[in-house]
Amino acid sequence: MKRVLITGGSRGLGLELCRQLAAEGWQVLTVSRSVSPELAALMAESRGRIEHYPADFSKPDSAASLAGEARVIEGLDGFVANAAIGTEGLLTLSPEAAIRETFEVNVIAPMLLARQVVKGMLGRGGGSLVFVSSVVARTGFSGLSVYAATKGALLSFSRCLAREYGERGIRSNCVLPGFLDTEMSSSLGEDQRERIRRRIPLKRLGAPRDVVGAVSYLLSDAARYVTGAELVVDGGMTA
Repeated sequence: MKRVLITGGSRGLGLELCRQLAAEGWQVLTVSRSVSPELAALMAESRGRIEHYPADFSKPDSAASLAGEARVIEGLDGFVANAAIGTEGLLTLSPEAAIRETFEVNVIAPMLLARQVVKGMLGRGGGSLVFVSSVVARTGFSGLSVYAATKGALLSFSRCLAREYGERGIRSNCVLPGFLDTEMSSSLGEDQRERIRRRIPLKRLGAPRDVVGAVSYLLSDAARYVTGAELVVDGGMTA
């Protein structure tokens, strides 16, 4: 049975990824600060297909500690770096602590985990890495400069990993969701949501289930010749 590690699996896109990949036959290991009621119910339904490990990536030592856990890192065929935080606000109004925390969770943690995951995949003859970025990394959006910068860092990181480890059978790709109707976007006012909807040809914000297929594809053997790619799932917003 193939094993995949998914960060941020307690809610939103991460939760739907756990659901989908477990249904496809993967052994899913997921990481989040705590087990949400929704994840707890899904774990009960999965009959052992989904395991949870606690970690708070806003704390500098948390990702490094998790990366040293052999039971989590070793034997992986797939890795999905999904966990992220993002607060809206103009750069001049963003506290330094918030900026540092956003980079710690969105960039440093995925890098530290990927470093260890890749070491294991080298010994297994290959694997698939999927980094969840965002369309704001390519288009920009007022009030999201720090968040967009972290997601842009993942694009560059993924492309370089594709170059560094492709010949060893390790693929690295990014999924770029548009604006999703999740807890992270709940702080947007209705006027902001309406402006976003007007920019989207499909005239709605996305749902987590709209993105899981893209991640599942990149993890699968169907994408065995796909690496260094950026797969946009945004309802046509950046068309």
